[in-house]
Amino acid sequence: MHRVGYLSIFFFCLAACSKTGVTDRPSLTPDQKTKIESFSQELVRSINGFDFSVINNSWDYQAFKDRISDRVNRTQKSVLSHIFEKELKSKIKDGNAQIVLRVNTDNGKVSPLRLNQFDHHSELLLLLTFDNTFDFFKYRIEYINNQPRVTDFYSYADNRWFSEKLIDLLKLSTKYDAFSSDRHEANAAIAASEQALILGDTLDALYNLYEVPGSHQEGNWLSLRKINLAVTLGDSVLAEVLTAEHDSNNSLYINYLYNYYFGDTTELDLTYKLLATELGDSQVLDSLIHAGYLWNTRKNDNTNL
Repeated sequence: MHRVGYLSIFFFCLAACSKTGVTDRPSLTPDQKTKIESFSQELVRSINGFDFSVINNSWDYQAFKDRISDRVNRTQKSVLSHIFEKELKSKIKDGNAQIVLRVNTDNGKVSPLRLNQFDHHSELLLLLTFDNTFDFFKYRIEYINNQPRVTDFYSYADNRWFSEKLIDLLKLSTKYDAFSSDRHEANAAIAASEQALILGDTLDALYNLYEVPGSHQEGNWLSLRKINLAVTLGDSVLAEVLTAEHDSNNSLYINYLYNYYFGDTTELDLTYKLLATELGDSQVLDSLIHAGYLWNTRKNDNTNL
């Protein structure tokens, strides 16, 4: 079995703040904000229309790379340059494609919740609705070379910008180099989990993920991978995993899944209030929540969670 490279750890969570990064660009003009609004409407129509061209042609890879480069050191920039053309650009394109595919193959629909206009950029918050489930995310949009360009992607389930995930990963890769025991343990645990899945042993795949050191557990990717494996193993395993992840990971999304599964309406209501703080008032989202729709980031779901 080939050893899993450290950078591949991040891509398990690809499927997936407003003040991140500093810009020296002039403030957006009213005309530019209007064009960004028109572009946002076009982007929504294209996703619902099974059209990949708008997001593919509007994603600005250089601007995204610059957002990362501005916040890492020289060594980390060198690593970024090494993986950017070789791996990262194709991962971004695939991630964008998966959104369009999911909407159009799973009976879904994307709807704009709001467009926030800031001095130097805008953020388009989108709601995805499917049969009995919903999800949401946002794009960062900047005005570059006389046109709106998408420069980042924010996952509410992971509570981070895509660029922030990569920054954390780059910093981790230089803190724990090729001779680091933590890095070897993380790679070995993930490789063993993948091998177990190939052999059809989902329980062993799950157990191996608990061997990943805490130093390599930035974000929700590992918790979500454990939960997704546990879903296929039955209620007793799922309940145990949800409880363990809830106790060790106090993120909004893990809290949501835990409270939803165990039916704790009081705690779930508090989670909904936090969501409302993040997303703003939305009658559409409120109606989905009151109807019992599940906030679910998985592409295919045939379970109760």
